[in-house]
Amino acid sequence: MLNQKGFKKLWVLALALPVLFLVACSDDNNAGGEINEITVAEIQAAQVAWGEGLVAISTAFANGEDYVTIAAGVLDDLYGYEYDYVLFKPTLTNEVPFRTDWHGAASYFIGTSAPEVISEDGTGFATNPWTAVSFENDWTYIINGETAIGMGTVVITDDEGGLTTVHKSMAWFRDTNGALRLQLHHSSVPFGS
Repeated sequence: MLNQKGFKKLWVLALALPVLFLVACSDDNNAGGEINEITVAEIQAAQVAWGEGLVAISTAFANGEDYVTIAAGVLDDLYGYEYDYVLFKPTLTNEVPFRTDWHGAASYFIGTSAPEVISEDGTGFATNPWTAVSFENDWTYIINGETAIGMGTVVITDDEGGLTTVHKSMAWFRDTNGALRLQLHHSSVPFGS
């Protein structure tokens, strides 16, 4: 039977174990003790890849090509769903505003062609006739070692030259292979739009 002193020791141990576990795991992932800090150039390259991915999905859809495989590749290569939940808030959602798993994100991008469909997504945001994506120069970044967060404006151009402006917050982490993955992607239209 535990007395009060034994209970306190057990309580302290219970509080300390999760912290020790996290420290041990971070040491395993960084055996050399070196941090490979994310750079602004890497973030900007990841943003370009995201924009190119959106346009590739749209172009393949318009040409009757395999846009589903391209969309899966974008989600697999640029987002961190393989590692954990991703905090994804797509621009045009209401019924299911947050997409923390791969299937929810796939539904937003390719709608009725996704393995699991959310009805509000229709044919999908990425199947619109997008031709270009520009990350404007108002982006601000906070880099903290192997994680980074940024926010700013993105302008998406359609096939008739129409512009759609959205505000985004995005956060990246460096995966086990050294690539950047999105862990947060929040998108909204400017207030009053």
